[in-house]
Amino acid sequence: MSKLATGLISALLLGATAIAQDTLQYDGETWQVAAADNGAVRVEQALGREALYISRAQAWRRDVDLQDFVLEYEYASTDESGFIGVNWRAADENALEQFYVRPHQSGQPDAAQYLPVLNGIAGWQIYAGPNEAQATDLPAREWIRVRIVAIGDAADIFVGDMETPLLHIADLGSETSGGAIGFYMSDRFWVEGTGSWFSNISIRPVTPQDRLIGESRETDPLPDTLIGNWAVSEAFDEALLDAGYSLPELDDERTRLAVEPNGIANLSRLAGPSQGANTVLAEVTLSAEEAMTRELSFGYSDRVRLYLNGEQIFAGNAGWRVRDHRHLGTIVRVDRVPLRLQGGANVLTAAVSESFGGWGVSASLDSFDGLSIDTD
Repeated sequence: MSKLATGLISALLLGATAIAQDTLQYDGETWQVAAADNGAVRVEQALGREALYISRAQAWRRDVDLQDFVLEYEYASTDESGFIGVNWRAADENALEQFYVRPHQSGQPDAAQYLPVLNGIAGWQIYAGPNEAQATDLPAREWIRVRIVAIGDAADIFVGDMETPLLHIADLGSETSGGAIGFYMSDRFWVEGTGSWFSNISIRPVTPQDRLIGESRETDPLPDTLIGNWAVSEAFDEALLDAGYSLPELDDERTRLAVEPNGIANLSRLAGPSQGANTVLAEVTLSAEEAMTRELSFGYSDRVRLYLNGEQIFAGNAGWRVRDHRHLGTIVRVDRVPLRLQGGANVLTAAVSESFGGWGVSASLDSFDGLSIDTD
């Protein structure tokens, strides 16, 4: 299956191994469509109007190349299930902005979600706070209006209520300068027969009268002891970690990566995982005035092995549905481990492996007293 950077349209959610591509005409426009072998894109009558039907597929306006725009559409889900959304500022299939709704989570905190797709990874496990995900009612077989206003580095997203944005994104994540707009619908691989209709689609550049009116929701402040920068290696095969409890021998090439505004280092800013290269080393050097113990609080996705001065001190798996069928794998700093530091330089290394939903790490110490941090 070719990589479809619609985020949730993946082998896991499509349950498919082939993608058919074609074009169709809808509402006077040409749409480029791509459907899995169990999906479809077609024009049909639905709920009293002509609509674009999408099931486990995507439909793109490739003739559109906009950075600042107003997008309006209505959608209606066939069932109370699925991931129904839109990609925009799609520079290519691996770098874009994304918004979608989850009808099966209607009324829940993650009913609607924003995220950037970076290097082909839709990092919903990273962008899961109240400014990226929100509750809203999403009844099936009813037309629901959506409006997205994107200006500069920010966007307002309205769902149903056209007066107050459901989401205000103060810092769009993809850093693309424009691109195509496309709709998609996918679902979990064990759910069959679901789809969505789209209609009344309007895409236009912003005018001087268009404004962003939303405000960011208040979130807990980041700790003063957050590790704000990491030195990150090139990607390698996770199997190299299975040889023992010591770090594998790698070259010394490292790239400095700052954390996102939410305190998470989004490793997909540097690379996307591939077969045989799904793991990176993220490191910091802790210089201690004397021998001491500090507690590290951390979160990660999907798997991590922590090393202090080359020796493994922790291993864990927080991937989607790994711990139980409700486990989402979002990144929160809830795991803890003591760091028994020697006087002088100590290298803390997180070997982070990715499968699905977000590649990242976040960590803070209980105190910086007697410590300095270096990521160079």
